Amino acid sequence: MSSALLYYVYGLVMVASLACFGQAWRTRLVTPVHKRWGGAGVGLALAGIVVVLVLTYVMGWRVDQRFPTVVRVHRLLALAATALMLLVGLTGWRRMPIHKRLYVVFMPLYAVTVATALVGYTP
Repeated sequence: MSSALLYYVYGLVMVASLACFGQAWRTRLVTPVHKRWGGAGVGLALAGIVVVLVLTYVMGWRVDQRFPTVVRVHRLLALAATALMLLVGLTGWRRMPIHKRLYVVFMPLYAVTVATALVGYTP
């Protein structure tokens, strides 16, 4: 499979996930809608992560790196963003008060993570 095709498909999924998180924030005062958008964002992100891991480590398909240093930074950010995404989801599900404050850290971190992926792997 073409490295460029993988880049565009994965980029689309992760940008869609970011858009879902943005919509979740916009609808935060309407809990049922907020939960659907947040869940969709988490689902897209986790599906994308699993697909990339399977394609890379099981099937041996690689996406070419344009800027290896940016890719290294992206991978570190991605670990932190994924952990924080799961924490935001868990605290929201459990209706913990800290949920509302985690978003301020999560959204910028996730946006930068997606941006570094798009830059680092540019075909």
